[in-house]
Amino acid sequence: MKYFGTVKSFDTIKGHGEIKPEAGGDMLRFERSAFSWENNSVPTVGQRLSYDVGTTKERQPCALNLATI
Repeated sequence: MKYFGTVKSFDTIKGHGEIKPEAGGDMLRFERSAFSWENNSVPTVGQRLSYDVGTTKERQPCALNLATI
């Protein structure tokens, strides 16, 4: 199931950021590897994206398969 949210932060050096779900709830962390587009293009704060929800190695929720809308 695809979800939608807005990028709240992205650290280009560390390669991770957070997305705020439109449906509410806690912000989800995402990694550069979750992008479904060219890795040299980074998301910008305020950008609306679609994503899937998965879990990290630590079993925390995260955003996966980020895509531009």
